[in-house]
Amino acid sequence: MAQRHVTHPSGATAPGGRIATVAGLLCLALAAALVFVIAPRLIMLPESFESTVDYTGTSSQLDSAKLALGEAEPVTAQRVIEVSEIDGDSAIITSTSTAKLPGGDSVTSNDFAIDRTDFTQAETGEDVADQENGMVLSRPRNSGKDSFTVFDATTGTAQEVEYVETTTVAGRETYYFEGTTIAPVVEPGLLERLRGSVGASTGGDGTTMPATTVAPFVAQLEGSKGEELRAAVAAAGPEIPVQYSSSNTTKVWIDASQGAPIRSGQDQTISVLADLGDTVHPLLNLSRLELLATDKSAERTADTASSNETKINLVTKHVPIGLVVLGLLLLMLGIVRSRPRRDRSAERTDTGIRDLVGSNNR
Repeated sequence: MAQRHVTHPSGATAPGGRIATVAGLLCLALAAALVFVIAPRLIMLPESFESTVDYTGTSSQLDSAKLALGEAEPVTAQRVIEVSEIDGDSAIITSTSTAKLPGGDSVTSNDFAIDRTDFTQAETGEDVADQENGMVLSRPRNSGKDSFTVFDATTGTAQEVEYVETTTVAGRETYYFEGTTIAPVVEPGLLERLRGSVGASTGGDGTTMPATTVAPFVAQLEGSKGEELRAAVAAAGPEIPVQYSSSNTTKVWIDASQGAPIRSGQDQTISVLADLGDTVHPLLNLSRLELLATDKSAERTADTASSNETKINLVTKHVPIGLVVLGLLLLMLGIVRSRPRRDRSAERTDTGIRDLVGSNNR
């Protein structure tokens, strides 16, 4: 009985070529999804975000007997930031700062609306504080050494800081920024305490001071400036309006790649000034507060920055690059395997027939 031979038609495509091509395309699609879909979500501020920074430092208060700042005493402070609401690409964060001072705790709390990706101020309908476009949480990633502003709740202003140097904090490369700003105190709780303290000392409500109390501060000033101030005090009447001012030096170490503040600190002096019409004259320094984030807090923040950097690099660089390389290799393999194949069985049959014919002709 004759055997039947089944052969593939000439030019058939290998099934393995189609599989390799499809797998390569899937790898390229997954790489694109990681970079353009998953990565942007990964760097966004999560709904569960919470950060606690501890500070240590010193506080000096007015010695009323000497009319000068007294000896510095050790103090601690803590700042807690947590997400209270998510609204699409924006988030409402609550920032609460508590300073444990010799005269009692000082608590400041504000709600801010920020963009979840670059952490800049966001526009929302919520009842949030106006941060004047100053930083309240973090800088954008890879923000560089350009000067920027930091929101100061005491004065309600955005205080400019400038690049000073590149240094290492807790194992992370950071850019150190510093800046000093003088502005009126507007934070309600602090303003109330300052007025209460000055009012108790001068027998008023703290919005004014007796001219008899202010006069000695300008009596010894020489030259035309002194004469002008003494004339202004005499013309002001028995009570002179006063203002409260903050001179604050802000210090912040920004992570070079992630933009997060690895460490921060401040040196703030609160003063009372006489409002003499066109002239504002400083009278007394009421307090000085120096704070710097603890080493442990800096280490925690640095660890978080390192972890985030690893995750982001995996999703935005390493894995996508690997998938692209693998995808291209699979596509090349698919092309090679998809080339038409010659029908070797047919060639063997033809050769056999020619051999038989040739043998019969011998």
